[in-house]
Amino acid sequence: MMMNNKMKFAVNAKTDGFALTAKVGKHELVLDESETLGGKNSGPNPMQTALAALVSCENVTANMAAREMDFDLKGLTINVSGTFDPRGFMGDTSVQPYFEEVTINVKVDTSESDERIQLIKEQVEARCPIYTLFKAAGVKMNDTWVKA
Repeated sequence: MMMNNKMKFAVNAKTDGFALTAKVGKHELVLDESETLGGKNSGPNPMQTALAALVSCENVTANMAAREMDFDLKGLTINVSGTFDPRGFMGDTSVQPYFEEVTINVKVDTSESDERIQLIKEQVEARCPIYTLFKAAGVKMNDTWVKA
């Protein structure tokens, strides 16, 4: 008989205008919007936070895969950017309100070959929960992984 191995995550949040303080276990995150949009700029906005969550998840997945593959992963330097059309957020139903395209540039600090770097990249793209969520939403993902 198989056990139910599902994980559950919970966040408790309180708002103050555009700002939000999220309590996650023992941690606290503050998200906000810029003054231009009516916020106080007391933290990153939700879109920036989504990109940070994406690359954090990629890092965790890469480290897990590296252990399994006996891959010499010393570290990653990740730059990510996303583009979206704000008209969807503003109510135009003909435009998706989320990222259209995300570009991820990863520099891998390793002694491994370029072929092995591509193998770990493929593992991350297939297994990272947030990466696969973006893909499932139809976001165009542009990934480049190179040796540092």
